[in-house]
Amino acid sequence: MKLAWIPVILIILFIPVSAITAESVQISGNRPLAPATDSVSSAGTVTPESGSNFVYPIPPERKAQLIAYSRFNNVWRFAEFFISVAVFLIILYTGLSGKFRDWAQKISHKKFFIYLFYFLFLSIALFLLNFIPDYYRNFMVEHQYGFSNQSFGEWLGDNLKSLAVGFVFGFFIILILYWLINRFRRWWLYFAIGAVPFMVFVIIIWPVLISPMFNKFEPINNIELRNQMVALAEKAGIHNPDVYEVNASKQSSKVNAYFTGMFGTKRIVLYDTAVNNFTIDELKFIMGHEIGHYVMNHIWYGLLLAIFLITLAGYLADKILPGIIRKNSRRFGFSRLGDMAGFPLLMLFITVFLFVAQPINNGASRLMEYQSDKFGLEISGTTGDEAATAFDKLSVFNLSDPKPPALIEFWFYDHPALQKRMERVRQLYKQMNKSGV
Repeated sequence: MKLAWIPVILIILFIPVSAITAESVQISGNRPLAPATDSVSSAGTVTPESGSNFVYPIPPERKAQLIAYSRFNNVWRFAEFFISVAVFLIILYTGLSGKFRDWAQKISHKKFFIYLFYFLFLSIALFLLNFIPDYYRNFMVEHQYGFSNQSFGEWLGDNLKSLAVGFVFGFFIILILYWLINRFRRWWLYFAIGAVPFMVFVIIIWPVLISPMFNKFEPINNIELRNQMVALAEKAGIHNPDVYEVNASKQSSKVNAYFTGMFGTKRIVLYDTAVNNFTIDELKFIMGHEIGHYVMNHIWYGLLLAIFLITLAGYLADKILPGIIRKNSRRFGFSRLGDMAGFPLLMLFITVFLFVAQPINNGASRLMEYQSDKFGLEISGTTGDEAATAFDKLSVFNLSDPKPPALIEFWFYDHPALQKRMERVRQLYKQMNKSGV
């Protein structure tokens, strides 16, 4: 599980993925890739001889891995939720949260530093309690299926960076949150309103300041590919975008590409793994899809949904949690919602709320994905078969189940099932040809 969500869940996890990156299409592989070169494959077939350890179309052994990985992920989605719930319950029922507050008050009498040290103690405790499941899921499993290219030290280093970034963002969130709780009856409404500029700030600075802490972003060397990406953006009315290639193979053989930014920070980002394994036409469709999110204002729709969910979650927390606190105040070590020691209880509530609300968030996201698929097909000039091949590679390289169980897709998938998307782009292309588009 991603540890970075722990301190910033009140904001970041309410934002659909498309609101952070204008949506990224993840396309992954099972084995480490060679370093990025200046060329993009001109054929749909990927073989070891073409400079990649991927094999496409899918061989039988890869198909078996896809089935196993998909089944594991279906189970892990539930396991991750219950692990998160258990961790917060441990923090609460052992009285650790109250002790962290008491220790912080002994170190300093100034509120700023009390909050600082409390949140430091809590962040370290959550990191340690989540370490084993995180190590299993994101290191062992990713190595087992050939995704991860990191040593344990590199993986741990990135996790510690994520913890540090989450701590900085989370600390200021907790300061503002508890100032509002202790000052206003309708704190949840003011918090939701105040979240808007914060989320916009995160969307702007994340690709510029945070992402480069983990990877190197360089202007893409492949001139032909760069020109095609810029021309695609210009066609959509986006002028002079930056085009970067990122050394994602440093961490993983998973493949990704995205368009991100607000106002003056518009950038096209291609993972080196994507450059090595996709044709220019396939990349044009993928980036056309990404640009579609931006052009159709999906970022802003995502923010509106985020504000709705924050408001609803805050309102429900304000109504439900005080009663729980009264019944368990001696065990928890705090007696009111405005006590900073109650933060793990609020996080527990948000974790459950997000799990229950997933179908709402994911349903909206899947609708936007379909809209962007159509936009990408129209603006890129690719054929339905080329677009479908990009989705097929998504399934093969990422070990993504193209036909997941209906309940799993409904509850957990923020993208439509790949088989549906493949069928739809082929159908859309036929309709476009008939209408002369």
